[in-house]
Amino acid sequence: MIPAARRLELLFLAALPGLIATALAIFSLSCKHISGLSHFMPALPLIPIFYWGLTHSRDMPYWFVFALGLVTDAVTGLNLGLSSLLYMLFLKLLHMQRRYIHKEGFIVKWMYFAALLAVTDFLGGIAQSFFSPGSVHFGPAFLQWLLTVCFYPVLHKAFDGLDDYIHSRRWQILHGG
Repeated sequence: MIPAARRLELLFLAALPGLIATALAIFSLSCKHISGLSHFMPALPLIPIFYWGLTHSRDMPYWFVFALGLVTDAVTGLNLGLSSLLYMLFLKLLHMQRRYIHKEGFIVKWMYFAALLAVTDFLGGIAQSFFSPGSVHFGPAFLQWLLTVCFYPVLHKAFDGLDDYIHSRRWQILHGG
């Protein structure tokens, strides 16, 4: 029998990827005091969705990605459900190709992230053009894609260390360490 404190720690370790994705979403959605910066903020929540959806899909469930997208839509004023749909499509496409890129090196994962993000952004732009009466400008979307792709290596390295800690700590708790 695992003591209650250890069970709480296991619960926290299981919730940590979602908490990180939520924190990055809050950071990217928070009000910026530099004029025009919010138009070019990287899509930071997609990085942990990609990382943990690729390494351990149980750590990034569809219901959480859906809820994160709804919150994003509510805060940004986009059509409610659009980000949820795009986030879930992003995760589904990732899961469909997971077996091919799971054991690949960092560069392949980074290129796949960039391609998957480009597809998701393109589909989001097309969907947004159906809902908004004006034309959709792809310049800010391209800059957001570029910034997100550039942020990926830094967060990937940080998530690698955190993932190693989570696994070693889980193993210690579950195997009496």
